[in-house]
Amino acid sequence: MVSRRGSSDTKAIVCIFTDRIRISNNWVSHLSFAGLLGAAGFVFAQQHGLFRNLNNLNLFSGKEKDAGDDSFLVPGLQNLGNNCFLNVILQALASCKDFRSFLQWVLDDARDSVAGELEEQLPLTFALSALLQELCTVGSRRSVSSPRKVMVALTDYATNFNLTSQQDAAEALLHLISSLQEEIVVCYRPSQSYNLSDILFSRNLRMLAPSEGLHGLMELKRWHKHLRGPFDGILGSTLMCRTCSSQISLEFQFFHTLPLSPLLHNGGYNIMFGCTLENCLNKFLDAEKVENYFCYRCWHGAALKYLSVIGAAEIDIEKVRSCGGEDQCDCKTSHHLQRMPWSNSYSHILKQLIIARFPKLLCIQVQRASFNMFEEFKLSGHIAFPLVLDLSLFTPTSIGLNIEERIEMSSEYQKPEASRKHGIYRLVTVVEHFGRTGSGHYTVYRSVRVSSQEEEEDCEELSWFSISDSEVCRVSESDVLGAEASLLFYERL
Repeated sequence: MVSRRGSSDTKAIVCIFTDRIRISNNWVSHLSFAGLLGAAGFVFAQQHGLFRNLNNLNLFSGKEKDAGDDSFLVPGLQNLGNNCFLNVILQALASCKDFRSFLQWVLDDARDSVAGELEEQLPLTFALSALLQELCTVGSRRSVSSPRKVMVALTDYATNFNLTSQQDAAEALLHLISSLQEEIVVCYRPSQSYNLSDILFSRNLRMLAPSEGLHGLMELKRWHKHLRGPFDGILGSTLMCRTCSSQISLEFQFFHTLPLSPLLHNGGYNIMFGCTLENCLNKFLDAEKVENYFCYRCWHGAALKYLSVIGAAEIDIEKVRSCGGEDQCDCKTSHHLQRMPWSNSYSHILKQLIIARFPKLLCIQVQRASFNMFEEFKLSGHIAFPLVLDLSLFTPTSIGLNIEERIEMSSEYQKPEASRKHGIYRLVTVVEHFGRTGSGHYTVYRSVRVSSQEEEEDCEELSWFSISDSEVCRVSESDVLGAEASLLFYERL
């Protein structure tokens, strides 16, 4: 994929070459064939994204790179064999303060609870925590860290996920999170046997351990905190009939990433110009009509009217009126009702997703991979995303469903007042992919708070860095906002 900035950067390269060489108008005739070939190759490489940031090259300035910039550099990561997809995830997590704090809390708690050395009992947690702390170090010189220990530890859990061949970065994140959970669950088990869903969704953990007293309650709370990581949010899926205002089903599930589909042009090969992240969120959370779904309540209402019109016996009408529901219903077998006309178009069934619990860390996956009947291809185009995202604006208010009255859920469900308080997020990392699906290269923009050069004490400023494996350079917010993002990491304020 050719970068959107490729054409302008290429013009800049040509101007720089012509300015530096400063020879006569027929300078081409004096260049050797090898020189021309090298210049052409340089331009081609830049056009195809092989040079991620031109500022790294001293060729483009009249003097050496300002030494002051070196004090604002974070470590890069070694590429140990096509593992750029994992490197960008590790760099992204390093900018997520809540994730680093979660790992540190697990390790601190484990020192009093787990027998043996932490590096042996929690190898992935230990290695990952150490690496992320290292990646947060702002140094005066360029440095490169190694992800080898994390990769070795991760291989023990994600056995079927090859870390040395090109993979999807979002899939790597999910493997990493699930492997951490697997490692933590093995080391932390409460003395009593509990259902995981009871612990995770319980309205009140005190009710689960009435006979164990305070010790049992504290143990449950501790285990609950270990199981629920900072990326864990809860999605609710509701199915409702708009015709009779009945809620047909309500289900909940955890999510670690929100997969959002962009708005497309009519051809479906490119992202619509002007598409925003807000458009994608609305598309994801909008109610959609479900075709050919049978609403039992609507059918029973129509059946009562039909039996009254045809003058059916009172015993038949009362049977329909007192019907217990879908599982026990045998009303259709009634002699009269077998002849009742019915169409599914009489019911208007809607399905809608609800963000029932906002995670501390929100990872949004822009789904750029698409398919047609011949091939898989990548959706190109820019999606505008904000530095500050108010997720509470996307909490559904009504599809004929009064959430607060109808959801008997745990305290994890955040009502509108809490949603407005906990739904504000700040952008911390942007992952960008260059090339075709299944190949290409990943780079990452990450934010780091560094000490200001001003005289005030304890003054920090937010700096952005563009990182391509071991190559690191500072960039502006406009560079970040211009990226064709594949993954966006937001941290809740």
